[in-house]
Amino acid sequence: MKHRGRRAGAAGILAAISIAGISLTGVVPAASAQATHAGHGGAPDGGRPATSTASIRIVDHPERKELVVVLGPIDLSARSSHHMAQLPVQEGVVPFDLTIRGYRTHIIDGEGEPVPRIVLHHMNLLDPGRRELFLPIMLRVLAASHETRPVSFPGWLFGIPMKGGSRFLALTMLHNPTDVDYEGVTVHLTLEYERFASLPLYPVAPFHLDAMYPEVSATKAWDLPPGHSVKTWDASPAIRGLIIGLGGHLHAHASRLRFENLTTGEVLYDIRPKLDEEGHVAGIPALMHRGRGVGALVVPEHRYRITVEYRNPFDTVIEDGGMGSIAGAFIPLENWPAANPREALFAADYDWVLRGQVEHGAVSSPGGTPRGRR
Repeated sequence: MKHRGRRAGAAGILAAISIAGISLTGVVPAASAQATHAGHGGAPDGGRPATSTASIRIVDHPERKELVVVLGPIDLSARSSHHMAQLPVQEGVVPFDLTIRGYRTHIIDGEGEPVPRIVLHHMNLLDPGRRELFLPIMLRVLAASHETRPVSFPGWLFGIPMKGGSRFLALTMLHNPTDVDYEGVTVHLTLEYERFASLPLYPVAPFHLDAMYPEVSATKAWDLPPGHSVKTWDASPAIRGLIIGLGGHLHAHASRLRFENLTTGEVLYDIRPKLDEEGHVAGIPALMHRGRGVGALVVPEHRYRITVEYRNPFDTVIEDGGMGSIAGAFIPLENWPAANPREALFAADYDWVLRGQVEHGAVSSPGGTPRGRR
């Protein structure tokens, strides 16, 4: 008999770090916003599931400096899990050069009425033209779930650069635990932006590390043996830059999350999560790197390690009980590297993102409108 681990999402990590980043002080030369976006590549081929443009609209509100990405419509049957029919991964194009300075989500039905946010299991915005900092896979630009609060920070201070004409992928995972059917549901991702004419002082990029890397096709969860256990992963960043904030995600019975520079011995993040009486994680603190300049310098010549520790109190294995990741905000001091679609890990990640949505029931009815199972 195996215990089943909780699969709580990590969607709010980057949001928390972005909010905390408002309080940063100090001076560092700002990298060019255009330079931080070094090119945008095409999708890898080879018979992989295709992206779709049937269920995406992009609406600009220049007077409010807001770009709205609308996904849907889709019908949500009452009491349906996230294994219901889902929208395929949608492909959009950034209409002009901009930097994202905030974002929020809301959901409405076909009559324009609000739908409870609980139906949003998670959504992600990915940039297939840029790679992640520690691994040559698609850059995860932002994520949100029903718990994610609106994120906003001063556009003159921080912003995530997006190059006009570049592609992005948007995906949602929906469910409906309520007792009400909702028809014609659309998910609205509102991006608050500044044009490149008014650059932020610190162009930033999100990054993350996972203890299960580089297994990009895995669930990122592992079985926890009884007692104490440890999992680690080592990597070097692609470019030099400054980490300005860190946060993490863990499952129940986690005892420690650590991120360190193996080359110098410097510890960048080391927390012991707060647990409730049942062992579930009640809180993971975010850490801002300040007091020694804007952030903590990381360089490609050094090796960095994420370490995750668990203490399983049962005498049996907890199936998929372990998970551990670090997420953070990063100021690049060099040009951000473009993704290489021919790189094996990039191709595997791209395939995993698209196939993962298909495996969760991404289908379209005639006319392109996905319909939930009745």
